[in-house]
Amino acid sequence: HIIYPWNKFVTSMPVWAIVVAHTCASMGFTTLIVFLPMFLRDSFDLVLDETGFLTLLPYLLTGVLMLVAGTLADWLRNTEVLTTTQVRKIFNSASFISQAILIVLAGHLHSANGSLFCLVLATGLGAFAWASFSANLLDIAPQYASGLMGLSNTFASSTGYLSPYLIFYVFGDVIMENWQHLFYITM
Repeated sequence: HIIYPWNKFVTSMPVWAIVVAHTCASMGFTTLIVFLPMFLRDSFDLVLDETGFLTLLPYLLTGVLMLVAGTLADWLRNTEVLTTTQVRKIFNSASFISQAILIVLAGHLHSANGSLFCLVLATGLGAFAWASFSANLLDIAPQYASGLMGLSNTFASSTGYLSPYLIFYVFGDVIMENWQHLFYITM
C-alpha cells in the first residue's frame, strides 16, 4: 500500500513543470488530430473518404518515433553523452520548438502535400517530448511515478474534450477562414 504525499506533489515546481509540458503536448496533439480532416477539407477540398488513410499517418509516425525517441534518450544517457537532465531538456525543447515551426509553416503553405507533411511530422515529433516529461516522473519520484502520471494525465487528458469546445468557442463556425490563427494557438 503506497501512501502518496499529495501535499508535496501539489507544491512541487518540477511536478507542475511536468504537468504543464504533458498538458501542452496533449493539447497540441488533440487539436491537430481532431481538426486535421477539417483542415484538409476546408483548405484543399479533400474529403474524409479520400483522406482517411492520411489522417492515420500522425498516429503511425508518433508510434514509430516514440520507439526511436525512447531508445535514443536511453542511449544518450547510458553512454554518458548527455546527462539525464540534458536529455530531458533538449528532447522537450527541441520537440516543442520544431512542432511550433512546422505547425506555423503548415498554415502558410498552399500545398496539401506540404501542409500534411508538416502537420504529420509535427505530431510525430511530439514523441521526443514524451521521452522527456513522461520519463521525468521516474527521475524525480520513482516510487510515486504512477500516482504522478495519474495527476499529470488528469490535466493532459482533459484537453481531449476541452480542445474542440475551446476552438469552436474562439472561432465559431468560421474555422476555415482562421486556420492560421488556429495553428498559432496550437503551437
